[in-house]
Amino acid sequence: MPTPALERRMPPTHRIAGKGPALFALALILAAGCEHSGRGGTSASREVARSEVGKTAGIRVVRPERRDLRMRVVQPGTIQAFEVTPVYSRISGYVEKYRYNIGDRVKAGDVLIDMWVPDVVEAHQQKSAAVHRAEVQIEVAQRALRAAEARLETAEARIVSARAGVKRAQASYTRWESESRRLQTLVAQRVLDVQVRDETYRQFEEAAAARDQAEAMVSETTADRDRAAADRDKARVDVEAARADLEVAKADERQAKVILDYGRIKTPYSGVITQRNVSPGDYLQPGGGTNGQPLFILEQTDPVRVFVGVPELASFFIHEGDTALIRFQAIPGATREGKVVRSGFSLNPSTRTLQTEIDIPNADGHLHPGWYVTVTIAVDRKQVWTLPSDAIGFQGQQNYYVYLQIDGKPVRTPVIVGPSDDTHTEVLKKYSPDSNTNVWPSFDGTERVLAGNLDVLAEAQSASAKGGQQ
Repeated sequence: MPTPALERRMPPTHRIAGKGPALFALALILAAGCEHSGRGGTSASREVARSEVGKTAGIRVVRPERRDLRMRVVQPGTIQAFEVTPVYSRISGYVEKYRYNIGDRVKAGDVLIDMWVPDVVEAHQQKSAAVHRAEVQIEVAQRALRAAEARLETAEARIVSARAGVKRAQASYTRWESESRRLQTLVAQRVLDVQVRDETYRQFEEAAAARDQAEAMVSETTADRDRAAADRDKARVDVEAARADLEVAKADERQAKVILDYGRIKTPYSGVITQRNVSPGDYLQPGGGTNGQPLFILEQTDPVRVFVGVPELASFFIHEGDTALIRFQAIPGATREGKVVRSGFSLNPSTRTLQTEIDIPNADGHLHPGWYVTVTIAVDRKQVWTLPSDAIGFQGQQNYYVYLQIDGKPVRTPVIVGPSDDTHTEVLKKYSPDSNTNVWPSFDGTERVLAGNLDVLAEAQSASAKGGQQ
């Protein structure tokens, strides 16, 4: 027999009859969950009733609690090479020999193919000869500059000598001019013979001519100096031009050397050759082999990438640095740990998953691109509000709900949930029906939530709704 408290809160008998045990269990659990006891009821009797009804109906009342939550996202994934590079030829030529085959490990800079390219070799030799010729032209220009500088120095020395000659001629001119005037005076005084005066005058005229000649020599040597300076300047320009020609020749040679080096096809990084589509004697063209295929496929396998699709519900909680455990189908029992290093940000619209990458060291080369793996990513949530997982219902299109016990009645309430572990689920927000707006307050731990066989509550509410229509 139910307790007096239970009797007062049970619906009328005609409402229960014909609705089955689900509605009866619902009435019992709600009555047992009431806070006040009513007449004749005791706290002890309520607890006994609640325990017995919970066992009968599979329903219990719980409250949100804070706890650390570790969610494990377990998804299949695949191993892929860290880098995959098709190797092509840059120039046209014939395959002289190839040095590596599929499965061979190579280092960065190793030569994969030696090509026979005689025209490229000849072009490089011509450019090298042009460099040598430019170097010789620099030497010729430098010698011409030194000769021009020597001529300039000679011209400047001649100017100095000519100017000294002008001074000597001017002194002689001044002396004979003075002597000629003195003798002219003596002749006028009839003290000196005219012949002596005339002889002195001739000396004066010779001194004047010598002075004019010395001044002309200064002008001539100055002109020579200017020509020598111009020759020197031209020689300097010739040296600079020769040096520029040398730089151009060296640049042409470097370009020819680069093209020549294209005849030795090298690896861009260390890795493994996974494909070869070339044979000796094949004619290669830029961008492909004889049939347009890559000459080699090179894969970098240390580290390798693990690609895994994280479901939409867990994608928000996956971050760079999260620990991931990798299990390999090809190596039973073997595991490797890695870190989430990057994700695609956008979800794949067809699978609703977020592409996530995990890098794993593979120095021993045991892990092969293409393997299937199982990825377990641990997501830690510290001190979050949680409910037992059996307190949360789900109804299509990611619509989650709980049954809140409000005024002794179960109220189905939409909720927003977070990650789950084996027993509990994080609850973020609940819908508030008390507001006219779309309000979703956070959980605060005061909520009374029904947990257990939620199908019982759903069936009971459905039966109650049908009964109310009769």
